[in-house]
Amino acid sequence: MTGFLKEAKDAIALEIERFRNRQFLEAAMAASALVVTADGVVQLSELNTLDEVLETVRELKIFDPHVAVDIYRDHVTNLHDQPVVARERAYKAIRRIADEPGAARILLKVCLAIGKSDDDFSAPERIVVSEICDALGLPRSEAGL
Repeated sequence: MTGFLKEAKDAIALEIERFRNRQFLEAAMAASALVVTADGVVQLSELNTLDEVLETVRELKIFDPHVAVDIYRDHVTNLHDQPVVARERAYKAIRRIADEPGAARILLKVCLAIGKSDDDFSAPERIVVSEICDALGLPRSEAGL
């Protein structure tokens, strides 16, 4: 295969993977925003953990981190400005991956990592993670709740 054809094939494969994982990206950023804003205080450690997640989770690192951060910021802004509508929108994004048990469990691990990153897995964060478990159709026991 010539260099051009291989590059084209690789580019197409990457776009297909991005398409397949777009719902996971949106769910992960929505869930992250819910957890980070749950206790009313956004900690630097939580944001650092979100950065680590974007760099290490295979389903997310195929995306430009700026795209992911923009989605996350939109959720955070909306949760502040229109909390009821924004929560509904965030949980809708989360429920879209509920029929994929592997993705749902990865998302739950992301939420737990962010919630526990500041060494204070607060009651409001635990409540949000419980609600995320419900939205994903996962037992709360998988989150240790």
